[in-house]
Amino acid sequence: MKILAIIPARGGSKRIPKKNIKEFCGRPVIAWSIGAALRSRCFDEVMVSTDSKEIAAVAREYGAGVPFMRSAKTADDYATTADVLLDVLDEYERRGCRFDAVACIYATAPFIREYRLREACRLLESGMCESAFTCVEYSYPVQRGLRVCSDGMVRMRFPEYSSARSQDLEPTYHDAGQFYVCTVESLRRDRSLWGPETRPIVLPELEVQDLDTETDWKLAEMKYEIMKFPHHFDRCDDDELILNYVYTTVPMQRELLRHRNSDSVRRQMVNGEIIPEDDHFRWLGTLEGNNDKAYYAVIDRTPDFDGADGMDFKVKGSVNFEWVAPGVMERGIWIAEDYRGKGLARRILKDMYEEIAERMGVRKIVTRVRIGNEASNALELSLGAIPVRRDDGYQYYELAL
Repeated sequence: MKILAIIPARGGSKRIPKKNIKEFCGRPVIAWSIGAALRSRCFDEVMVSTDSKEIAAVAREYGAGVPFMRSAKTADDYATTADVLLDVLDEYERRGCRFDAVACIYATAPFIREYRLREACRLLESGMCESAFTCVEYSYPVQRGLRVCSDGMVRMRFPEYSSARSQDLEPTYHDAGQFYVCTVESLRRDRSLWGPETRPIVLPELEVQDLDTETDWKLAEMKYEIMKFPHHFDRCDDDELILNYVYTTVPMQRELLRHRNSDSVRRQMVNGEIIPEDDHFRWLGTLEGNNDKAYYAVIDRTPDFDGADGMDFKVKGSVNFEWVAPGVMERGIWIAEDYRGKGLARRILKDMYEEIAERMGVRKIVTRVRIGNEASNALELSLGAIPVRRDDGYQYYELAL
């Protein structure tokens, strides 16, 4: 299935000036949507539909295409989102390019996770639906809603539920305003992003926030601080600093790469290729602003270690996490040769698991290990992970936290 991702981003914004490129946690808010779309690898093309040259320049800077500017007929206050998408599709078809499905990703949706985009696209590709979009449960039962009457008195909107327990009431959901995915056929037929054959992508309330006012913006940034991967891990042994790659120094990264490229590490890894330094540092740049994935350096620090260039340090290893489903992260690890066989991996992972469960709501860790890697398979079992399946030379594990 050939899928086009469209990020609509008009230049005009009355309540928040330049809303679509306003800085959100260190980067233009549209950059978060572009990054998630590109990293998901779901789409044949990721483009921004805009009438603003300034937005177009920012979009291109962060990797999206802007092959043409938005037409005048869809750049006013009256054009619907469906009108914008159909106009974009028509222009692509005039250029000889057709798509089977389209994703509409809002420019002000910094909490989008890659795996949710992949989930929506899989639903379409499987034929289980014609469209899918994000929604969230109302935090309070709508059946217990109130209204203020003409006499100034307050009454229940649905008095038949006055004595019902909240937990007995059917949940009600609303649009979360992150993204929609639908077939081009259904979009053209219904002129709507969703119809009767639609599946929900249900989000937790923490991942949803309108961005219509400055107060909304501040609340969203506070939520992001709660959700993001930590700078470092607090619970681990004082002899180690477990530091997010984004905050490491260049000497640290060179030492990490040297160990990672060593024969003793590579032969146990899923990706056993040698990584050139230029490629490594380009990849490192993709971790900034990534809500879905983080890598941590395990550093043996001296008593006066402060992370500055030139300080003495030794690399003990590296641990990485990636969100793959709600409450579920995939984990990888490698340990430098001098620190193996000393219980280091088990000790630091137990501490890290406790912290991400508490701070980020992780409920399950999934891993895969080469079948012949006896030490790594023994590590998973010692942590309490359960073998679930094998294929292509790998053993897969799951661990409930």
